[in-house]
Amino acid sequence: MLKVVSPTADRTGEATWVPLNTAAAALDSDAEATRVGATGYGRPEDVEIFTSTGNGGQTLYVSITSESRVLGVDLREPQGGRDHATAFVYDYVRAGVNAPADFFSPDNLALDKAGDLYIAEDPSVNSVGADIWVATGGNGGQHQPASSTVRFASLPDCAAEPTGIYFDKRGWGLFVHVQHRGGPDPRDLAVKIERVEYP
Repeated sequence: MLKVVSPTADRTGEATWVPLNTAAAALDSDAEATRVGATGYGRPEDVEIFTSTGNGGQTLYVSITSESRVLGVDLREPQGGRDHATAFVYDYVRAGVNAPADFFSPDNLALDKAGDLYIAEDPSVNSVGADIWVATGGNGGQHQPASSTVRFASLPDCAAEPTGIYFDKRGWGLFVHVQHRGGPDPRDLAVKIERVEYP
């Protein structure tokens, strides 16, 4: 489990990974996480791992649905190490910080080939529809929030939820599954949003 040991803000900062007793975790993982002092977050839903082409370092993105934020977790590794003993946690996207106030309930995540992070919403109370957002680039350094978080697509059907987003092998075609549709045709739907390159 992840445990923030030197907080810089709201459960972000220097962290370590602490082991759980597997037998105890099988019975009640929440109680075992509390026992070892793990850091709690509100409804972590999906993860994506980004590997830097510059230094090979890896960042784990985690959507924290009930807190309207996406964490970045630097999975740093000392030179030649393999134990993943430490990490650094920071806000990559957060409503009202580097995302509009209507960025709400981030759920599924997908990375395109440029390293941009696509974020599908799953609002539990949906009166305005759900969106897919895209967060681009850090603000010029390590452990920095996305420089931009913008609305990429919207579902005007207030009952519907975009889910299961992922990119094709080329990294430009985004598949979106739409569930809980309302209206005269309530069947679930799968669509592909294709990026078109112009000469």
